[in-house]
Amino acid sequence: MYCDLNIPCSAQRDRSAIDKLKLILSRLTQLNEATVALNYTMESKIPKPIDESIFDPSILNSKYPLKLYKRVTIDAINPQHIAELRKQFDLIALKTNDYTVFHAACQSNLIDIISLYADERLTFELSSVDIKNALERNIYFEICYAPAIRDAQARTYTVQLAKQLFEYTQGRNVIISSEAHIVSEIRNPADVFYFAKSIGFPNDKAKFTVEKHCEQLLNSRLNVK
Repeated sequence: MYCDLNIPCSAQRDRSAIDKLKLILSRLTQLNEATVALNYTMESKIPKPIDESIFDPSILNSKYPLKLYKRVTIDAINPQHIAELRKQFDLIALKTNDYTVFHAACQSNLIDIISLYADERLTFELSSVDIKNALERNIYFEICYAPAIRDAQARTYTVQLAKQLFEYTQGRNVIISSEAHIVSEIRNPADVFYFAKSIGFPNDKAKFTVEKHCEQLLNSRLNVK
């Protein structure tokens, strides 16, 4: 099984955006049995999930089965908002470039994933204490590879972050997602495996980043079998 827990779902629901999403999902189902989280970004109001019936396997021309989940990514910890989000979304992630928010997230029991910025340089240094606190709460850390495809500078940031994250986690609770905006940014499982190896993950833990850890996350949050 191949997991990608970060396929962005644009707030724009025009035909072009939907077609791009269909192409991405179709590509994923050509590679392997796919477990995918459509990622909605929290802005001024709670995003409305898309009608997933438009991603019927016959429409996608799927070669392998596809399981879809709903994820929302926030940029601040607000218990009241998170309680509302839990009613509509399967996974709650946080992405921030603010250390105060990151620090609070690592001590929170309200979120599932902390996604690390790679599009730009982090404004703070990762702390082993923060990482340890997050791991104790079974929070998962996400590295996304598509920004590294789009931009050479982002690739540098991604590699630096990933190596530091591995140093502090030893690969525990780390997942690698695409955050792909277009189908050409999707990579097959072998490519993601070698990417994980290139940043220091040994063979077994490199494989876990796109398989076992994602399954464990879903099992712990949703009792998925």
